[in-house]
Amino acid sequence: MTENQQLKTNHNVRVVTLTTAERVLCLFGEVRDGEEKVVGYRMLYPFILDLSKPNEDGTIPIEYRRFCPFSPLEEHRLSGDHIISVVFPDNGILDNYVQKLIEYGFPQEQIFVEEQIEVTDGDNSEPVEVSE
Repeated sequence: MTENQQLKTNHNVRVVTLTTAERVLCLFGEVRDGEEKVVGYRMLYPFILDLSKPNEDGTIPIEYRRFCPFSPLEEHRLSGDHIISVVFPDNGILDNYVQKLIEYGFPQEQIFVEEQIEVTDGDNSEPVEVSE
């Protein structure tokens, strides 16, 4: 990603680092008990990310492989105890992943959410009480 390119954040795609040191690219979400308590997390369409051998031009390709090739299920649930970090992917990785999801028949409209642009007058300060 170039320095002046803004990171896309209007989606639930994340790179999840697990306690097993695996980095998993997935659609990430919470599992809640009713409306209140988070009881776990889920990874949809997960792929493990690995770095390949560097190319002659110095770039390092990224390999994608299925998280669990032993099961046809594409939803995996886990507890927070198994997660080290959750971050947004680089735009290039995001674009490749979105293409994979589209190939699986996942609609792009369900990947990206419309960004909310908050219009303000530029003054983010707290209101001041006015004396009478």
